[in-house]
Amino acid sequence: MHNSFWFLFKKQMKILIAPASFKGSLSSIEAAKVMRRACLDVLPSSEIVVFPIADGGEGTIDVLKAIAGGRFVTEEIHDPIFRKIKGRWLRKGKTAYVEMAQAAGLTLLKEKERNPLRTTSFGVGEIIRSAISSGCREIFIGAGGSATNDGGIGALTALGTNFFGKGGRRIYPGSGKDLVEIEGIDNTGLMSGIAECRFTILSDVKNTLCGKKGAAYVYAPQKGADRREVEFLDRGLRNYGRMIRNATGIDVVHMPGAGAAGGIAGGFAVFMSAGIVSGIETILKMGRFEGKIRKADLLLTGEGRMDNQTLYGKAPSVLARLCRKYDVPLVILAGNVEKDVCRNQLFEDAVITSIVPGIVTLEEAIRNAGRYLYDATVQVLKPYRTHHSRYCSK
Repeated sequence: MHNSFWFLFKKQMKILIAPASFKGSLSSIEAAKVMRRACLDVLPSSEIVVFPIADGGEGTIDVLKAIAGGRFVTEEIHDPIFRKIKGRWLRKGKTAYVEMAQAAGLTLLKEKERNPLRTTSFGVGEIIRSAISSGCREIFIGAGGSATNDGGIGALTALGTNFFGKGGRRIYPGSGKDLVEIEGIDNTGLMSGIAECRFTILSDVKNTLCGKKGAAYVYAPQKGADRREVEFLDRGLRNYGRMIRNATGIDVVHMPGAGAAGGIAGGFAVFMSAGIVSGIETILKMGRFEGKIRKADLLLTGEGRMDNQTLYGKAPSVLARLCRKYDVPLVILAGNVEKDVCRNQLFEDAVITSIVPGIVTLEEAIRNAGRYLYDATVQVLKPYRTHHSRYCSK
């Protein structure tokens, strides 16, 4: 438990609630509402500030709308297996916020449909094309939660880049299986307006394009690839990197972060001069989060799973560093918690607990996530209620 208990002597406790999403069950906005209700039930006199967290994945544009405002635009686009769907993006002035999960997200597919050899990011390019055509010139792309491993060739094809295979065959719309076939790239047909745009990729990973820590080996299995398919996709990404170097002179293979969202970050970094930045840190900055945490007596956060990936830029690790900086106690609630992560020095001052009550199936955990999160929040706050009521007048 944290050493700073000066806030126990205050009449009103200030609680900052900043959860990430509990993937498959609760968005960060939904989780924040549940945690807020629990806080008010346990500490009704507390002052509560809600700041849902996003890192570029599913729910990012909803969080950005809450922070920055703007309006949603709905477009007819293609999903990861090229079916027509409705996809949203957020517009504020000449700035567009695009969420890759809206067009190429894993949640758009049934489990049997997941296959990164065949999924495409084409719909992401369609959304970006619409944003540019409507006059937007600052484009933020949330790169998370994708079902694709196509290096971004689908999205780039939608924007006018041409990729060619054997015999000069044009690759269209572009998917993971096509990467190994690429023999030529022509970027002269990009839609008008792109040269005037600035692109920023919001990502929470530092993976390179290929190799054991690349897009295929690390993320393709959760997108439906078996071991042989992972190896095939990695060969394709390596070939893609060679073709990019031949065409542009840029070594994307070793570029940090290029492997984000199936390699779309690398493709956009090369062909769109996109910057790759931390999604969560950018969103925190947009919402002036540090000003809020400086005034807080306690920070409550949470996410679906705390594992080794948590240490590499995920919400709890970023918030833990800020809590140390401003000497604010931290409570982390998660659906699943790996003990090795809890032992990490970064979290030595934090209270970390799983919201799941005993042994339950994954289906039960997802179905009852809201109730579990509420109950866990109540339990972790009870000691604060005890101490606070002891020292404060009602």
